[in-house]
Amino acid sequence: MIRTAALFVGLLSLSAADAADPWDTNENFIGFSIAGAHWSADTALRGTKLIIDGNYAIRQDTVSPPERDRVGEPLPDTDRMIATIRANLQWGNDETGLEYGYLQAVALAYQRNFELAGGRFERTRDTLEWGILEVGRDYPLGINSYVVFNVINAARTWGYRMSESSPWTFTVAVSLQGGWAWAESLTTRFDDVSNPIIGTWLEVGIEHPNLGRLYLGQRIVNGSSFSGPEEAGTISREARATFGYRNRFGRALSLDIYLEKRSSFYFVDPTQLDLYTFTKRVGIELGWVF
Repeated sequence: MIRTAALFVGLLSLSAADAADPWDTNENFIGFSIAGAHWSADTALRGTKLIIDGNYAIRQDTVSPPERDRVGEPLPDTDRMIATIRANLQWGNDETGLEYGYLQAVALAYQRNFELAGGRFERTRDTLEWGILEVGRDYPLGINSYVVFNVINAARTWGYRMSESSPWTFTVAVSLQGGWAWAESLTTRFDDVSNPIIGTWLEVGIEHPNLGRLYLGQRIVNGSSFSGPEEAGTISREARATFGYRNRFGRALSLDIYLEKRSSFYFVDPTQLDLYTFTKRVGIELGWVF
């Protein structure tokens, strides 16, 4: 067997096709999307796709915070989500069936939202998730199966508004995760993946309460090893770029128009050539937030 890496995609949370804000973990929703897929490992996996995704917390409640934070300001209540289930599934034609999908379970999550004052750059949301288990497949990238366990995911969102009366808000969101990944390639001559991972997710956006939100994001998940290249074997990596427009109509209906590019890398012994593959989805989704 060639000592080279099997393809791996380690998703932390929902993809770019999320109907609701993927950084807002206490919203339950289901979305249906039609997308065009391009650039895949197998040309049969290109074309029009049906995508279903959603997020549901089995139990949600509110936890009262301490009276004040370290600088003496009152803290908002904390939303607590127990046993959150997330999914993103993509079907092609009758011959390919379920081509891409993941199912994710989060044992415990906390989220705190802050009011944004005008004229300064300040935090608007903190999120902390514990015990994130994910299983899935990604045939467009040549992945037969993968399993990811992230011990923790910590995220913070900042916002800026020129004044209290300004309708425009600029946002920056960052998350950090860490855990372990296992993956199996569709091509049996590549070794399976089993290594620790560290991932980051950055998203910037501009939003208006009536006109919606434009966003641009990038996720990078790097595998690591406790050994040198000769002893380490396979190493995983994910790269993902997203650009889209999202809007909410009323309290429940949402619209998302998106462009997403996913890519994975093979990491090989010094004597082998690196391999690279990627895929792209362009689509529109209608979602229901509840």
